[in-house]
Amino acid sequence: MIQLGDLRVFLEINATGSFSEAARRLRMPKSSVARQIDRLERTLGGALFARTSRTVALTDAGRAFLPHARRLYDDGVETENVLKNGNRGASGKLTVSATAPFARHFLVPHLPAFLDRHPDVQVALWLTPARVEVGSGEGQVDIAIRLRFSAGPDLANRKLGEIDFVVVASPAYLAAYGAPERPDDLKHHQLIELGPPNKAHQVELRRGKEIATIRYNPRLQIDDPDAVCLAAENGAGIAVVPRFVAAPAVAAGRLANILPDWGAAPIPVSLLYRTNIAPPGRIRAYAEFLLETVGRALG
Repeated sequence: MIQLGDLRVFLEINATGSFSEAARRLRMPKSSVARQIDRLERTLGGALFARTSRTVALTDAGRAFLPHARRLYDDGVETENVLKNGNRGASGKLTVSATAPFARHFLVPHLPAFLDRHPDVQVALWLTPARVEVGSGEGQVDIAIRLRFSAGPDLANRKLGEIDFVVVASPAYLAAYGAPERPDDLKHHQLIELGPPNKAHQVELRRGKEIATIRYNPRLQIDDPDAVCLAAENGAGIAVVPRFVAAPAVAAGRLANILPDWGAAPIPVSLLYRTNIAPPGRIRAYAEFLLETVGRALG
C-alpha cells in the first residue's frame, strides 16, 4: 500500500532535485528519506529516480507517476483532515480551466472570497484557449467551464446559466453611418466579427420566435470578445458580443445597444468535473461556490 508520507517525500525530492534538500525541508534524516523512497519504489515495482553522485532526476516511470502522486497526496491529506478532525473543509490544489474573457468577468473577481472561505485550497487557473481535458492526469484539470458542451458519461455537467448577446456600436460610428433599424440593415454596415478566421460570415438574430439570418463580409475579425468590444468602442463598426462583456462600456456611454429587441441565441455555460470517482472536497466546494456566485450572476 502506498503511504502518504512516502508520497510527500517523493514530491519534495522532485521539487528540490535533491535527497539532502528534501530531508532538510522535511526535517528528516537523509537515511529516512532514502528508506521511504525505496519502500515506494518496491510498492510500485520500479525505480522513480535516476541517481548519480551529482544529480537526481525522475525516470520515465517517475514522470508517469508524478501527476498521480500529487493527486493522491492532496486527497490523502484531505481525508486525514476529515477522519482526524471531523473537518469537512476543502484542501489541496485545485486546477480550473476557462476562457480568459469568462474568467476575467466571472471567476477572478470571486476568487478572493473562495480562498478566504477555504484557506487550505490553492487554485491554479488555466486560461488557455485550447480545450483541456478534465481528469487527474498530467495536463488535465479538476474543473472546466465550457460553452456549448455536451458531456460524456464520466463527466458531471452542471449548468451555470446562459450567456446572451447584444448588438453594439460606438456613438461616433452611429453618428457617422446611422443606426440600423432592423437586422437586414446590418448588411449595409461595417461589421466586426467575433470568431476565428474560418467562421462562416453570418449572424442569426432573434426576437421572440422571429429569426433573422444576416450574411455579410466582415470588416474586421477578432476571436476575443473583449478586443471586439474595444474595436467597436473605437469606431471600427458594429459587433454582436456577449452582454456581460459589453455592459461596462454601454453603462459608461462608450457603446450603444442598438436593435435592443434583437440578439443572438443564448449559449449555455457548463461546469464540468469527473464523476467516475467521488470528487474531492475541493472540487465539490468550488462547484457549489460557482453555482452560488456565477450561477446567480448568469441567472
